[in-house]
Amino acid sequence: MTTDFKQTYGPWAIVTGASSGIGESFAHAVARRGLRPLLVARRIDELARVAREIEEATGVEGRVLAIDLTSPDFAEAIAETCRDIEIGLVVSNAGFNPPGDFELRSRDELCAVLDTNCRAPMLLAEAFVPRLRTRGRGGFLITGSIEGFFGIPHSTVYAASKNFVQAFGEGLWGELQPDGVDVLVLAPGATDTPLIRSRNMQDLPGIMTAEAVAEYGLDHLAKGPTAIPGEGNRQMVATFADMSRSDAVAAMGQAMAAASTHANER
Repeated sequence: MTTDFKQTYGPWAIVTGASSGIGESFAHAVARRGLRPLLVARRIDELARVAREIEEATGVEGRVLAIDLTSPDFAEAIAETCRDIEIGLVVSNAGFNPPGDFELRSRDELCAVLDTNCRAPMLLAEAFVPRLRTRGRGGFLITGSIEGFFGIPHSTVYAASKNFVQAFGEGLWGELQPDGVDVLVLAPGATDTPLIRSRNMQDLPGIMTAEAVAEYGLDHLAKGPTAIPGEGNRQMVATFADMSRSDAVAAMGQAMAAASTHANER
């Protein structure tokens, strides 16, 4: 499997949001499968740590690029860094999810959600889809969320941004399938990451490890357009899909409020 994976998606993989959480797990996972990762995030110290740990664990040497995906020219910077290497896989994982109701978020935060979660994967696709098409093989994976299936009270803009990711990725999947390029929207539920721990939500029922989520995504890369890790998450999405939209939105809002109350009480 590792040989086939490397032949299809190697020799290099871009991973955004690689300094922690699911992105860090993706970086380790692609290296274990023989791909050399280009690690992209804002914090150079954390990127250097991840790159060092990957090399120590797997012997695979990667590259790092410290850049903010909300900057106007981030895609050009990534493309320039990749000028001399062959990219076979793009993992657009970086995300921004400020907590709380819509009216409590500043305009800068709202725009950062859209820049990070929507604009970034779109421009990464613009930069690298032509290269993948020319190769005739490869993959483009975007980390979405189960929140992308519904409008979510108390997570309004984040859920809307992941709805964009869902539609965008599925559309790309349909366009690129004839050219041998796999596209997957990975839609995880609650995942044990530093962000979740900072909000005291690491003991939510059914929470998955970042490692399990990343491995599930890579295992299902050729089975797009969408994959939901975790049987409980899949059942929840199916249950809400059978409800009226108003009932589903109300139920998701209640779940978000309950999770927030639980975290605040800890």
